[in-house]
Amino acid sequence: MFPPRPKTIRFRFRHRQPRLQPATPRALFSKQHIDRHFSRSKIGWLLVMGVVVVLCGLPVFGEAAVTTFIAEDYAFTGPEQLESGRQTVRLINRGRDVHQIQFLGLPPGKTVADVERALASRSPSLPNWLRRHGGVNAVVPDAEASVSLDLTPGDYLLLCGIPDRTGRPHALRGMVRALRVVDAATPITPSPRPDTTLHLNDFSFSLSEPLQAGPQTLRVINEGRQAHELVLIRLTGGASAQEFIARYRPGGLPNPAGREVGGLTGIDPGRQGDVHLDLEPGRYGLICFLADPVTGVPHFSRGMWMDVEVKPSVAPAEGR
Repeated sequence: MFPPRPKTIRFRFRHRQPRLQPATPRALFSKQHIDRHFSRSKIGWLLVMGVVVVLCGLPVFGEAAVTTFIAEDYAFTGPEQLESGRQTVRLINRGRDVHQIQFLGLPPGKTVADVERALASRSPSLPNWLRRHGGVNAVVPDAEASVSLDLTPGDYLLLCGIPDRTGRPHALRGMVRALRVVDAATPITPSPRPDTTLHLNDFSFSLSEPLQAGPQTLRVINEGRQAHELVLIRLTGGASAQEFIARYRPGGLPNPAGREVGGLTGIDPGRQGDVHLDLEPGRYGLICFLADPVTGVPHFSRGMWMDVEVKPSVAPAEGR
């Protein structure tokens, strides 16, 4: 869970001149109901407002709302309960270090204290009884990012596994909290069609088609036999993902090869998540920093990294 890796594709990602970011050991709506007694005029006004939102170009995810968590050094602020089904989660980083939020399913009989003891053992990966459901990955200071996840009812643990300058995971400094997911009161919203799909295997990335500049949804599917993650790097000049890995130092220290710009935290085999992006043209790196649960070897050292070129979007020709 906490192998060497950098942190911190903009997915609905905005940032104010984030500091260049590095890579090392690190691995973590309420639905609104219209009252049946609303008058037709009120419903009409709601419809008008919906049209205004679309015409104004405000972000629309297909869900009723976005659940926001705030990351600081070193704590999370956010709801303690969510409904099951498709949830869009936004993470805003108000700290000075890179942060993530990993959703982990807790089995019956296990508690937050059990996880904290496992983390304190300095194991390179999380206990195998935890279920990885994904989350927002690698958000630099003064930035935000979002992903959409399918959550089942049960008890969860939220944590940040990114290390500080001493190599100590943020979870051991307080970035861990409990979350309960309850049965949804309304039918579950189906996942919309993604723009591109990224396949995670043991140990490689493959894209269904090249990434394009601009807003888009990237569906990430784990088709391997181990848990995997996606860390997206905005590379500097002619640098590569390998160079970013080689130059990474924990604690949010600048990396001359590039900076983290989001991704998806670990997901178990067979799971998937959607990353909401707004990419600029240029070179990017895809990296998995999770470690083999047996050998402790980080996946990137087995070839799980990839350089990609994001080209400007091509406007459709007139008359087509």
